Amino acid sequence: MADFEIRDLRASVEGKEILKGVTLAINKGEVHAVMGPNGSGKSTLSYALMGHPGYTIDGGDVLFKGQNILALEPDARARLGIFLAFQYPVVVPGISMTNFLRTAINARRGYDGKDKSKQISPKEFRSLLKDELEVLHAPDLSSAAGSPHPPGPTRVPWCRRPLGSGEI
Repeated sequence: MADFEIRDLRASVEGKEILKGVTLAINKGEVHAVMGPNGSGKSTLSYALMGHPGYTIDGGDVLFKGQNILALEPDARARLGIFLAFQYPVVVPGISMTNFLRTAINARRGYDGKDKSKQISPKEFRSLLKDELEVLHAPDLSSAAGSPHPPGPTRVPWCRRPLGSGEI
């Protein structure tokens, strides 16, 4: 069984069937690209996988590490590490990408600002991020200091692959 598996997924929007039996299996370390012309269902697939309320799942299964995620709320899916990232995110003054990613890890760990054992320290996070950026051949986030847009064609090329620890 693959780490992430879509089996015969059918989904519709406003009563119109868009996905008509999508099947895909992805194992750890593999990279897949979903490509197609406008209107072919790429965004529908993404929104359906995330549980967007405007999209109806008409059939099929989506398994992540053996668990069918279709019954989970979007926030529960995100805590598993399944989420959508903006290709061209809005820059928020005062919030660095590094702090944003560290906050995301802390949320996945269940850190609520009280139990320090669930928090990733800044030093531990920097080490994790550095290692993963090297694997991705992505620039260090600190190289974007002072720039409104981090380097790279989509500003966040490192979000295309979950980090090896499974935390980002």
